[in-house]
Amino acid sequence: MTPAELLREQQALLQAFSKTLEAEAVCLGSGNADGERLSELAASKQQQLSVLDRLESQRREHQRSQGFGVGSQGADRFADAIGMNEAWQRIRQLAERVRRTNRLNGHIISSRLEHNQQAIDFLNRAIGGSVYGPSGESRHGGFGGISSKA
Repeated sequence: MTPAELLREQQALLQAFSKTLEAEAVCLGSGNADGERLSELAASKQQQLSVLDRLESQRREHQRSQGFGVGSQGADRFADAIGMNEAWQRIRQLAERVRRTNRLNGHIISSRLEHNQQAIDFLNRAIGGSVYGPSGESRHGGFGGISSKA
């Protein structure tokens, strides 16, 4: 793959990754997050990150082998030398958007996990022990006739 093709591929994959993160944000923002959909998105993210990592390694190797060094200034000079400066700037913008969106999604997930843990802790204190067994089944017959299965 030529360096120009590599940058075009990297840009296209970053755009796809950004859309995956946006879909994850929408799913997380809904009142009742769909666990199955989040799992699918997580698998997609993992695959996309793997390919992005491989492409970035190849780009850095091209950049290094052509004498531009490994830093961001070398990356700018490398992109300029192969006539891909505009694409490189777009890649950098996409990477920053991806970083921000991924961080926000991570904060949302952390908040939900913390909220869920607080709810479980409250229930544990309210009934004087663990609410659920290792299989997810309630350790109690119910609360006043209400099923408490997870």
